[in-house]
Amino acid sequence: MSSENVEPKGPRKVRLGMILLGPLLAYLTYLVAPSDLPPEARGTLLVAMWTLTWWVTEAVPIPAASLLPAVLLPLFGVCDAQVAAKYYSHHLIMLLLGGFLLARAVECSGLHRRIALATLTTVGTSPRRLALGFLITSAMLSMWISNTATTLMLMPIAISVAIRTEKNNVASRGVFTTCLLLCTAYGANVGGIGTLIGTPPNLIFAKNAGDLDPPVIIDFLHWLPMGLPVVVLFIPLVGLLMTRFLLPLPPGSAREGMEALLEERRDLGKMSSGETRVLVVFLVTALLWITRGGEGMPGWSGPVADLMGIPATVARDYLNDSIVALAAAISLFVIPSHRGGPALLDWEQAKEVPWGMLLLFGGGFALGGSFQQSGLSEYFGTMMAHWVDLPFPVLVMSISLATTFLTEVTSNTASMHLLMPILSSAATQGGIPPLHMMIPAVLSVSCAFMLPVATAPNAIVFATGKVKIKTMLRCGLVLNLVGVAVVLVVTLVIKALNLMPGAS
Repeated sequence: MSSENVEPKGPRKVRLGMILLGPLLAYLTYLVAPSDLPPEARGTLLVAMWTLTWWVTEAVPIPAASLLPAVLLPLFGVCDAQVAAKYYSHHLIMLLLGGFLLARAVECSGLHRRIALATLTTVGTSPRRLALGFLITSAMLSMWISNTATTLMLMPIAISVAIRTEKNNVASRGVFTTCLLLCTAYGANVGGIGTLIGTPPNLIFAKNAGDLDPPVIIDFLHWLPMGLPVVVLFIPLVGLLMTRFLLPLPPGSAREGMEALLEERRDLGKMSSGETRVLVVFLVTALLWITRGGEGMPGWSGPVADLMGIPATVARDYLNDSIVALAAAISLFVIPSHRGGPALLDWEQAKEVPWGMLLLFGGGFALGGSFQQSGLSEYFGTMMAHWVDLPFPVLVMSISLATTFLTEVTSNTASMHLLMPILSSAATQGGIPPLHMMIPAVLSVSCAFMLPVATAPNAIVFATGKVKIKTMLRCGLVLNLVGVAVVLVVTLVIKALNLMPGAS
């Protein structure tokens, strides 16, 4: 589950220059904005520039900067205060909160480490297989927990395996360590694409799809045919390219590394009662997400809606994925880890959840909503409407390339908040289903592999000092381009099979 590091770390100095840069750029943007824009659109542009500047420069903590739209949108007459505040309590934010708490319980129980070691000890002993094992493990965990937590958890294991493996293998010394670390980071980046809660951009896409006219409901089940194929197709390609071509590894045995993994796995002992119960909650939650049904699909939401007297036409609004996530989160505070023991999750542990990410979502939703309400997304959409004249494969590649390389230098969450309303408006004005332009963007925004600043996992592995920037650039550039090709293939297939909800 991908997330960005938005929590402030320790005391920070007030950077007056960076703070003043936000309102200064916002004012200049307001002055140079086209005169034919209505006042609400000019105000939205001002608020967006101020907020984005503080996000990018981190002049103030990102969660604090995310509160700007709640203050400035009413102040500049874009919307009233009640409307601005509602964006911060959107049901998708509640879904993310439930996912965070569930992921926190998995981490606190140690279940994620057991899953990681079980996967790694299954893949084999060769350096290539070990690298592939870290890649797969990182991707699997990142579907459900933060990509930052995934990378931080796997990093010391990867370094330990690399040291013990390279001790008796001079040929791969240095290269194996670099490959292992990069595979861990890249797996975390790609894995978040697989599930709706895997990375924040997925939920931003779902929110904007729900704002379309008519609305397109993207829930956990509808996301899987779009996101999961990218992971299934891309992860083997990353493994093949990394271990055979970009950072070639020998095919021989690496028993020392495997022994290190087996030793760590033995040290864990038998699965505790707490781990077992967290696993049960986790599996039940995933099952309820997948089997909820709706829109003609059978599932548990139908009988429950009938029992509660809820009309079928509104059942999806009453019984959505956020209800499941929050119910699972509450159960973690109720179920004991063992008979007479503490709960699976207590509030001291829950306080470590990245609450700032929820504020970031609220601020982004407020900006996206104001773009649509003020007509600003329609204005930019008109400028991009001619894109729809391109052949569909070229259109997908253009959007994917632009999104991928934009994310190398800016937050993927900020990128999606900015792009989603513009792309949907451009598609609408161009006469094509909005999802045709929105899906390539959301699938591409997590495929940034070149720079340490692109994603938290990239930054973490670079901070070890064992990965050179030129190596990351070389490997990342190739994988960025391969990612564009993967997104193109997946988008064409889901379009051909009519798997785009509301896009037919």
